[in-house]
Amino acid sequence: EKARRTAENFHLQPEFVELVLREADKIFGGVEKALLTLKNGNFHVNSGIDNKNAPEGHVVLLPENPHKKAEEIRRKIESSTGKRIGVIIVDSGVHPLRMGTRGFAIGVSGFKPLKDYRNSKDLFQKQIYVTRHAIADDLASAAHFLMGEADEQIPAVLIKNAGVELTDEDCSGEMRISSKDCVFTSAFNLEEAKFL
Repeated sequence: EKARRTAENFHLQPEFVELVLREADKIFGGVEKALLTLKNGNFHVNSGIDNKNAPEGHVVLLPENPHKKAEEIRRKIESSTGKRIGVIIVDSGVHPLRMGTRGFAIGVSGFKPLKDYRNSKDLFQKQIYVTRHAIADDLASAAHFLMGEADEQIPAVLIKNAGVELTDEDCSGEMRISSKDCVFTSAFNLEEAKFL
């Protein structure tokens, strides 16, 4: 019943909405053809489910644990090449009040995904208090630009000399911020939709 009602409200297929509801950790609402969901600590449209670049009647789901999948891929490549590398699992998403998609990291392994500028100085020797550079997201966006969104058929991008700090530590938690500390969720007081 919930899937059918939501499908009608947002002009989506009930079967697709059923899958979105099953995959989402939370649903906040949406616009025509798109539901704003939270999955694995990230905002995604339609739980990251994509029917683009999938055969008719099929969809593409996000990995169940993107960081673990990135770790598995990294270990296999390192084992076969003898090289130390980092791996990013990239998804495309939207940004509030901006048109178009951009790539962002949903899974990372082998390098530190953030550069912490807190307690350092800027160009004019002023103290930096809050800035952390989302390196993994920047690299994911560059890779997404090359991979494309349609029929490009570029499933992976090799980035060399990125200047990242390689590590075997699990740094996936560094990419997350609590909803109370997030400027968007805090400012808009986002709560799960009750009307769906």
